[in-house]
Amino acid sequence: MDPGPETAGGPNEYAGLHFIDGTSSQRSYAVVARRGHILLGVRFLGLVDGDQLGVPGKTYLHARVRSARDQALADQLDLEGGPDNVINLFQPQLALDEAWPGFTFEKIDGERASLILGMFINGSLIDDADAVIARIEDANLFRKLVHCVIDEAGPEHSIARAKLVGAWMFDQAKPSLARLKKSAEHQKIVLAAQKEFAELVEGQVEVVGPHLQQLNTIYHKHHQ
Repeated sequence: MDPGPETAGGPNEYAGLHFIDGTSSQRSYAVVARRGHILLGVRFLGLVDGDQLGVPGKTYLHARVRSARDQALADQLDLEGGPDNVINLFQPQLALDEAWPGFTFEKIDGERASLILGMFINGSLIDDADAVIARIEDANLFRKLVHCVIDEAGPEHSIARAKLVGAWMFDQAKPSLARLKKSAEHQKIVLAAQKEFAELVEGQVEVVGPHLQQLNTIYHKHHQ
């Protein structure tokens, strides 16, 4: 369940954040750390049912971490910091992955280095969607993810508050959570209709056509 590059929140809500582009999206990663003109960004990626990963009863909440060069943003940050706060930590020989030795990047080329980072949370995305949604909405899971990224990058390189980035990531996740809620509600309707239908046709001898028509009627009754 991938939200794509869409981002919720007003233009001034996250005024303290800076962003870098993704491979096919603009300003889709919130920058959390910097080494010269190498920036480290993070964005919400999606939710996966743990059964697909060999961990039934869990849901995998994950983000993508991206290391990329952005000279224009680096210059902007230097101007914002003033002449006495220019960061000169970049070493020209560093590759995009070498700038962040705390990470083992999965995709590396001349434009970016990236990896997926996430956590397992209680509840199956398929069988217990309500619990998963509640867990995500009630806990500071995104802030925890951002803290992890900052810790691995090195707190001395951090340029963003984990709380603010976590709130932005939660806004990114809202479309996925809305779709998950809708899917869970639909599944409840289907199960309720199937249960009622099974009780009605118990022991009956009929052709299948009327049965299917009756099931469709019951489904729409529960859907109202």
